[in-house]
Amino acid sequence: MDIRRQIIKGDGVEIPSIVLTPDDFKGVAIIVPGYGGSKDEELGLAYRVAEAGFKTFAIDFRGHGENGSHFDENIILDLEVVINHCKGFGKVVVIGHSLGGRIALISSSDYAIGISPALNTSFSESTMNLLITAREYRVNQKYKGIIKKVIKEIPVFEFKDDDKRAIIYGSRDIPEIISVCKNYKETAKNSSIVEIYNALHNDICTLEDTFKNIIKQLGRFFE
Repeated sequence: MDIRRQIIKGDGVEIPSIVLTPDDFKGVAIIVPGYGGSKDEELGLAYRVAEAGFKTFAIDFRGHGENGSHFDENIILDLEVVINHCKGFGKVVVIGHSLGGRIALISSSDYAIGISPALNTSFSESTMNLLITAREYRVNQKYKGIIKKVIKEIPVFEFKDDDKRAIIYGSRDIPEIISVCKNYKETAKNSSIVEIYNALHNDICTLEDTFKNIIKQLGRFFE
């Protein structure tokens, strides 16, 4: 497997990425971290996806990791630049966690998997305080608390119950995320919505059950 760094450029932005390319691949996967995360934290997931036969891009969107741009509501632009770059290699699936899961699900990718996706436009005061305390210091942003503005202003995911979008969440996830995902699961006939037993919001991307479900879903997408 070939592993290398790459800066993906387009529309005036530069997206740092780590690209994992197996000898043969059936499609392309983009791994998007959550708020305060980075591509480096998602390399375990990226490697498992690449092993399954996908050219895989782990990326840092604006304000995160090696991306020097300020974090703002235009994070979706960063993802779309990467998607456009990847379309030259085949069909594209985006796999995102938390905020990354939300932008994955609303993106123009052929397929998407949202892991504990932050689909709400607002969260409880306690959830936001925890997010700001535990994650904000890792983000390059113009002012404190901008995450509240971003959550409100990026497009809302409209659940259409189609077989091109899938959701994975934890049984011990953030309460608002559990509520939304369970509501979707009750009505879903075509979309895959899976609960990972005992998974927390911050560890779900490291669990074997999550990996197995992602690989299974990729098999459905690319059968």
